[in-house]
Amino acid sequence: MNKTLLALTLGLAASVAGTSAFASSVGQINFTGNINANTCPIDAIDPGTGATGPINLGSVAAPDFGGAADTEVGGREFALRIKDGAVCGFAPGDTASVRFDSTHGSAGTGGRYYAIQTGGATGVALAIKDNDGKHVDSGTQSKDYPLNATGETRMIFNAKYRSTAATVVPGPVIANINFLVTLP
Repeated sequence: MNKTLLALTLGLAASVAGTSAFASSVGQINFTGNINANTCPIDAIDPGTGATGPINLGSVAAPDFGGAADTEVGGREFALRIKDGAVCGFAPGDTASVRFDSTHGSAGTGGRYYAIQTGGATGVALAIKDNDGKHVDSGTQSKDYPLNATGETRMIFNAKYRSTAATVVPGPVIANINFLVTLP
């Protein structure tokens, strides 16, 4: 309803501006989007509480990295939750995998890890592991996770800070990670 009202307000403002006695200028706005067949919403959650929203990795001290690259410290478990397999049309034995990509690019040895937003801590990236403790490299598919055909599925992962240089400079860490779940 708010979007409709805003569009109507902008439309009225544009029509009033178009009838003004002042000089006018013509331009063009390009919009892009996508319509998909997603009937299966997926939420990133804290598996302990089930709460959606940002996953807080907490605070670690720069010296915890030991002055070496490729050291992982801290971290937090998170899950991708599919609320109802029956609504999604899953069958017994169906599986799904996940691909993660950082909006800030790749980092670390071979670009395996997830870069963080600039302007904060440096010499550090984010590492994501599956529930078996195996790294899910940036831009690659995770292992297959079994889907619950009749109820909720939680695909459990773990995110950790990973040093990408011998010197980690303290500061805030923000990592915006996109995910793509491949469903049956």
